[in-house]
Amino acid sequence: MAGRPTMKQIADAAGVSIATVSMALRNSPKITAETRAKVRAAAESLNYRPDPLIAALSTRRTEARPRGLETIAYLTAFPTREGWRQNRFSPAVYEGAWARAAQHGYRLEHFWLREPQMTPRRMADILQARGILGLCVAAFPEVVSHFSFPWEHFCSAAIGYSMMKPALHRACPHQFQGMQLTLNRLRRLGYERIGVALGRRVSKIVAQHWIASVLLFQYAHGRNAATCLVYEESDRVELRKWMQRHQPDAMVVSDIALLEWIRELGVRVPEEMGLVPLERYPGYASLDQKPEKVGAAAIDLIVGQIQRNETGLPADPRVVMVEGTWVDGPTVRPAPIKTPAEDFGTPAGWPGAATGV
Repeated sequence: MAGRPTMKQIADAAGVSIATVSMALRNSPKITAETRAKVRAAAESLNYRPDPLIAALSTRRTEARPRGLETIAYLTAFPTREGWRQNRFSPAVYEGAWARAAQHGYRLEHFWLREPQMTPRRMADILQARGILGLCVAAFPEVVSHFSFPWEHFCSAAIGYSMMKPALHRACPHQFQGMQLTLNRLRRLGYERIGVALGRRVSKIVAQHWIASVLLFQYAHGRNAATCLVYEESDRVELRKWMQRHQPDAMVVSDIALLEWIRELGVRVPEEMGLVPLERYPGYASLDQKPEKVGAAAIDLIVGQIQRNETGLPADPRVVMVEGTWVDGPTVRPAPIKTPAEDFGTPAGWPGAATGV
């Protein structure tokens, strides 16, 4: 510890107070960028390095923290206040975020952006008035090309890709990997003509990663190995005609409603056709996108920024992708032999692919 520069020495070199040095080194928004730069230059000239023990202890001193800092806002923008609860994915994301926030010593509170007379600016004012720094932007019901908000006051992260810009840190399922995993598992089970039915809106929300994964699978195994139906709105007649034309021996669907429609066509599952939804669903083989883990990852991104006093838009946005897992179920034929562990999705026959698959 001998020879470590003190806050007072940095303050004297920069011509500011010790309190200003402390706040500047913590990237406090209360200090101007010019002053922060001056303090950091003085610290560098003295070869200052923070004491990791003191820094760790400081993060535990929550008793003096303003009450608002104990809350992380969970912002939704569905047409109704509870509209985000109408699907299976979003509530699971929230539960995961809530649990991880509690582990960090925070509480998660829901805020609805479409309250009467609400605007992004007014929402920001409400959060600031309560002293809330952390902001988790939940997935929007539609893709938003640009969402204007006073980001400079908050430590933010987004769920998924539905908000294209600005580029926040974000957490999302690894959709490309998940589709590769699903298609490869079906192929290993002996399916040769896999149909994939995707709603156009959902495809946009996942940044077309599912479609990109299908195209890679076609490139590796032939166009007939997987055929994609991309529809504007769910339609029984369109689905029936498409299935009659392509005769798939397995179907992968993004919309749970299609599961019952396919059964109503008289197809015997799994004897005549395998059936797999792209989310956990009771009684079905499926892809588990780990929504709880996605919510937890978003909170980790936010809490890290709070601890480092990093507010505003990140210079280098990070994307945390949570890999999905396959869930066995009675809607696909059983594996004839024990299947090898799935890799990222390297097709058989490609360099680096496992042999004997």
